[in-house]
Amino acid sequence: MQLLALAAAALSLSLPLSTQAQTTANAYLSGFRYELIDLDLNDGIAAQLTLVDTGLNVMAGYYGTPDNSTPPDPFHYLNTEGTVDVTVAAGSATGTLAATSANTSASLQGDQGALFAQALWGRNFTLTPNSRLVLHADAHVDGTRDPTRAGIGYAAVFFTWGDEEFYVEDGLSTYQGDSESRALTVALSSGAEELSGNYGFTTGVYATVTSVPEPSTYAMLVLGLAGIGWSVGRKAK
Repeated sequence: MQLLALAAAALSLSLPLSTQAQTTANAYLSGFRYELIDLDLNDGIAAQLTLVDTGLNVMAGYYGTPDNSTPPDPFHYLNTEGTVDVTVAAGSATGTLAATSANTSASLQGDQGALFAQALWGRNFTLTPNSRLVLHADAHVDGTRDPTRAGIGYAAVFFTWGDEEFYVEDGLSTYQGDSESRALTVALSSGAEELSGNYGFTTGVYATVTSVPEPSTYAMLVLGLAGIGWSVGRKAK
């Protein structure tokens, strides 16, 4: 599965050495809900959403080395609703997941390494023909950035379908020391046939000593999607 490969890549991110740094990152999502719409009132099929397995992941960890020679340590993980946190000399990270919300935050002080947290919730679904499923949530992200530090935050609502080959989202991200808040909305419609896939929400943060995060850094922020596919897939077996 491509998303599982992405998860493995995310867990091997390398982190550069730098000078003493202090940075923060926050990502919050609340009020997650869905709306079901019948697109054809004359086809004799009432709009219906069949829900199957739920995938839950919440994690937090610390990368203490400037390369990919070691996995995150400490690393705390739950596949249920709840809170995980890590605290090291360099700082702390916390992730909290509930049925309709996710909160993640990280703060880093030190000369190398990175702290991260991720929270995600996903569900398998089947949508009747000629129907539309709309996801809603309220989100906020913020982070700090200067010549020696960066805090990245990400929050999104999303769909995957077609054996996770297709993906659509509405999300917020910050990596330039900015702050943003708004309502998130994303929709997916079925055609003449029923449609099956996953839907859900995720937040993630990454606080590191480099001021210009590499593209691979963002793999951590979509790790949530890989985790959902992995967790739901395990429950379905």
